[in-house]
Amino acid sequence: MNYAKRNILPIISCLLLTQSVYATDVRKSASSAYEPAMANSSVNEIEGNADVEEQIQGDYPEINRQESLPLGAIQRAWDQAGNQAGVYVAHYHPHEIIRLRVREFMTTTVIFPDWEVIERIIVGDQGTFVAEKLQPHVMLIRLKHLVGMDTTITVIGKSGLVYAFYIRGEGYNSRHISDVAVYIKAPHVHQLADKREQLFQSTTQKANSDNQPISLHAPGSLEDAEYLEPVIFDPSELSFQFAMAGDSSIAPDRVYSDGVRTWFDYGNRIKKVNLPTIYNVVDGIDTPINVMRIGNKLVAHAVGAFTLRNGQKTTCVMPTSAHQSASGNGL
Repeated sequence: MNYAKRNILPIISCLLLTQSVYATDVRKSASSAYEPAMANSSVNEIEGNADVEEQIQGDYPEINRQESLPLGAIQRAWDQAGNQAGVYVAHYHPHEIIRLRVREFMTTTVIFPDWEVIERIIVGDQGTFVAEKLQPHVMLIRLKHLVGMDTTITVIGKSGLVYAFYIRGEGYNSRHISDVAVYIKAPHVHQLADKREQLFQSTTQKANSDNQPISLHAPGSLEDAEYLEPVIFDPSELSFQFAMAGDSSIAPDRVYSDGVRTWFDYGNRIKKVNLPTIYNVVDGIDTPINVMRIGNKLVAHAVGAFTLRNGQKTTCVMPTSAHQSASGNGL
């Protein structure tokens, strides 16, 4: 048995080696014979293929598929609309609300005077409406979803003006054309401030000499200031009974009120101070109000307690029972 095994193993090894060599030679022969044929075949397929020539010219075969249908969501109100449709010019008045109509799938762009800078935007219904500042004096309004909703938007400008908007959201099938571009017109605050300061000084002097209340809406003086309503100014009604607490860098030199408005007097510091935004405290809540700059003073159309804010700086202004000037408030 051992002898037979020794004779058979060499024979088997020789057969395996011979078979391996033969298989290698066959693969080489097949490869060398196949490669030229493939190369020739590729050239022939490109040169003689009509589909390739058509596709080079941009002619592709049709696809058999179901075509999409129009959505039918075009607003017909635009069919006969004029070139100025969707453009609204609003004149600012501190006691009037600017009413706007916005539409789903469209935007409404509000352009404030170029001297204005948007400092804060407050949206009543943030779940349905979006308002964002695109540029220092440009705001964009759009609907997120859900039509037939309304809200308010308050914009506080660096000038101290507070712009109040009523916003109504409508669908694509509304018979009304929405406001696409809205231009807010307002007199430059500095120009109006100079006029009002001059009138304030002249009427104060006359009232002190005659000891009589004088109307600030004197004929020929501020008739052109659209949002100055008739107000009786009586210097004898002025009260300086205010105290302040907080950051002295944004606090005025003194505060006084005539029972209708409140003055925040910054004196010669007015050009050096980064003026704060003034809020009227109503039921413990800081509420935006209309504020005008008149010379060295900020004038709020409100009375009571106030909060002055500029970034992280805060000053509280409170009426007191004891007569004291703002300069002696201990800030």
